Amino acid sequence: MDDVRDGVIGVWRVGWSGRLMGYVLAAGPACGALSVWLGVLSHPDAQSAGDAGIATAVALGFGLIAWWGLLRVRLELATDVIVMVNPWGTQRLPWSRVSAVSLGNWGAQFHTTDGFTYTAYALCDLAGGTRQDERFADVRRLVDAQLHGGQTL
Repeated sequence: MDDVRDGVIGVWRVGWSGRLMGYVLAAGPACGALSVWLGVLSHPDAQSAGDAGIATAVALGFGLIAWWGLLRVRLELATDVIVMVNPWGTQRLPWSRVSAVSLGNWGAQFHTTDGFTYTAYALCDLAGGTRQDERFADVRRLVDAQLHGGQTL
């Protein structure tokens, strides 16, 4: 994580078990919709086509939920800004506003100089399925270097 490319110091995503759950949530209904569409080929009538349309809509819904809630979520540390892509929105936090970082139940928490706290869900225990202490140690090391040294180690 120490080499800087295009100003990006490090990127963290939901843990492997959370990503796996996201892929299963997306692929399972998609396979079900595909099998219904294959059934339309053997029984081409309006009822079968309607069922296939409903199965496709359900698969798209599950795929969107999986992508939005697990697969696109990330924490990105750049040389000038922290980008937190969460299910509830994206926050861009300049380093000049950051006073501290801690690990909470919902992920890495960036505390600002004006008293607000921004949370990066990508390091959440629930999102990863395991404790995120080791991943957070990398984040903390880079944050401390940015806040106290201006350079990464």
